[in-house]
Amino acid sequence: MPSARALSIATLAAFAALSCGATSGCDGCRPSEDPAAGKPAAAASATASAAEGAERAERAERAERRARALPAGDDRFAAQIAANLPRVPDPAIQAPEGGGVGAELDNGAFRDRTIAFVRQVIAGGDKVTCDLALSSKRPFRAVVMGFQEGKQIARGEASDAGLCVALKDAARRAVAAAGGAAAMTSALAGARLVVELPDHHESMVESVERPGKGVELVEGLVPVRVLDKPLLARRIEEGKGYLLRVIDPRHKGVHKYYHAPADRLERELHTIYTASTALTLLKLHAYKPDERLLRLATEAAGFMMGMQSREARDRTAGGFFYAFDLERERPERRLVVGTASKSIFTLLELHGVTKDKRYLESAVLAAEWLISMQRPDGSVRSALTGQEGGAWKVQGKDSTLYTGQVLSALSRTYRATNNKKYLDAAARTADYLLARIAEKGCFLGDDYRKPNPISSSWAVQSLLDFAKAGGDQRVEQTVFRCADDLVKRQWRRPEDAYRYGRWQRSLSSSGSGWLAEVMSEVYHHCRKKGTEGCDRYKDAVVAAIRLLLQYTYGPESSFVVKNPQAAAGGVFWSVRDRYVRTDSVCHAMNAYLNMIGELGDGPLLTLPERPLAERMALAAEAPGAADAGLPEDEGEEAAAGQPGPKGEDADD
Repeated sequence: MPSARALSIATLAAFAALSCGATSGCDGCRPSEDPAAGKPAAAASATASAAEGAERAERAERAERRARALPAGDDRFAAQIAANLPRVPDPAIQAPEGGGVGAELDNGAFRDRTIAFVRQVIAGGDKVTCDLALSSKRPFRAVVMGFQEGKQIARGEASDAGLCVALKDAARRAVAAAGGAAAMTSALAGARLVVELPDHHESMVESVERPGKGVELVEGLVPVRVLDKPLLARRIEEGKGYLLRVIDPRHKGVHKYYHAPADRLERELHTIYTASTALTLLKLHAYKPDERLLRLATEAAGFMMGMQSREARDRTAGGFFYAFDLERERPERRLVVGTASKSIFTLLELHGVTKDKRYLESAVLAAEWLISMQRPDGSVRSALTGQEGGAWKVQGKDSTLYTGQVLSALSRTYRATNNKKYLDAAARTADYLLARIAEKGCFLGDDYRKPNPISSSWAVQSLLDFAKAGGDQRVEQTVFRCADDLVKRQWRRPEDAYRYGRWQRSLSSSGSGWLAEVMSEVYHHCRKKGTEGCDRYKDAVVAAIRLLLQYTYGPESSFVVKNPQAAAGGVFWSVRDRYVRTDSVCHAMNAYLNMIGELGDGPLLTLPERPLAERMALAAEAPGAADAGLPEDEGEEAAAGQPGPKGEDADD
């Protein structure tokens, strides 16, 4: 069984397989395919409505089954191991000439030699050389796995007082699990190896960039221990490539989910994620001018405006339909204030770049609809949902996210138009938020969720936008005070590469990316105002960027995905859920682009790894010691990456 602390790679592989059943992207098209080609015509309204209900029920049932499911264990390969192990060579272990390096072994050399030794065993032969002179008071439990095209094809486990024996026996069992001796020159020969010593909290994956060598894994992640500007610049280019791949070639809208383990996109295009992608493309164009990026942003805006209601009779004019169903070739009858708000962000930015009045007119129409969704006290109705017969149902739950998004959108509309109507409307919502902060403090929740940093950061961002629009010093002081509260909640223990840079109660890459983006905006405003101590916000962003980079698919971290090239640059949701949600990439990229010009040369952040001997001794003496001092939200790790009901996520 996996240790209480570590999320074993076998466990993560099981979750990755299960996540396909709970993610709508699994049955969709691959990146860059035309998902609408050859699809049947839309069904009749009543039939479609029934199908939608059945589909929702099926998705809910699959999600419930997944939540109850236990990670698969040895039983998956038990039959193959029992049948094939007798045919797998059992080589004699010999020491290297000179007797090895013993206590001189460091972390990097240990991983390299471990992978090399396992490869020797897999290759077959009568003898293998092991230069892993490492001892422990506890027996070594070794797990050897093979991954091919994102699928776990082998797993072997063994224990022994000697590390070399444990690794050899585990490797032989992995060969048997993959099909026996024939696998040595076929399946496992081309697979990525993962080796774990779970009881000693050691895990590694075979390197792509350095074949035959080992790369550190921490809780299933390839940790970023050194962050510098060149690494960030490479990730910006890779993130740009990812975003271009999730744009639908026909409709120019953007997919929300890419299920990387199965190499599938969902069969919907989402207005809000199209808006977020277009905004990031504009930031990329400002970073390195590229007319192609500007063209793609304008094409995306065309999709967005095509999703905007123009129906004045039912008072939906200005709102944006949430999603476009590629199967039925029609929009979902749902208008969300967050979708309208973030569409306004992009349309106003496009208008500023192109001076095309169509974008401003669309943004103003959306702002008018947002005002219609305000209550007299400044709070916001969340959405309108279409009912049978054409009526619209109001969703009235209070959401700090939606409230903040509306406040930001109205504030930005005022700055673009200089029409006081929008500033007055923004002021009503700002007063509502300020009253909540005065009553409850800066750490806010709402009807959807307990107090959390995402909701709180939307209060910070929206009040910052309002302060820029109205120049209210009282509001600006609240922005800095609440931003400081968030800085204090960031996990910053350098010995913990897994969590360093994460905010407590923010367990997804989307949340971390959004917080980084907000902090970068606060940092720039602080610098512009000449306020002292702005580097505290910069440091928070740098720490979050490091975290985001280790949630980004690259050559070394793509062993659990089917198509590494398609996944490259995608920021996966969480350790357990390896799908990519588009806003995770957009928020991360926006933070990168906001900060790269502020960063110097040389290492920006370094998290040194403990010496090998010290780590092994700690695990042997007190296997539970590494659990001490976990953040209070670690008990929620099982729920990491579980987005709320449709339309209630951080960007929806």
